[in-house]
Amino acid sequence: MDMITLLNKITQSDDQYVVALLVTIIIASTIDFLFGWVNARLNSNVVFESGVALYGIIKKMMYFVTLVLFMVIAFLIIPENVATVAVYTLFIGYLLSEANSILSHLGLTDDGKKGEIFRDFIEKIVKVEKE
Repeated sequence: MDMITLLNKITQSDDQYVVALLVTIIIASTIDFLFGWVNARLNSNVVFESGVALYGIIKKMMYFVTLVLFMVIAFLIIPENVATVAVYTLFIGYLLSEANSILSHLGLTDDGKKGEIFRDFIEKIVKVEKE
């Protein structure tokens, strides 16, 4: 099955599209957390604290629960066509926020995170391959 066929099947109904967005959000949140954890663990400029890492996990879980609750409440009290647009807007906006956070860990955007550990790691890998 090629990618176009897969994407067409996922977006055939609103239910599948919402589930696909939620799965993408979970994956992006996990990647963001792992980048933050690795950066805090390996960066000598950052003091690693397990309580802060646990707080990060709990925060991500609270955000996800809030997204799901918003979706349920929206479909219960708002007309379906309006609720669908509102839920898509919220989910895509949150996904873009997670993407910005991931890019910030990599040093490609600026939102207060330091990503030099990833740039240095990638540069070392590239240098080894060239030699």
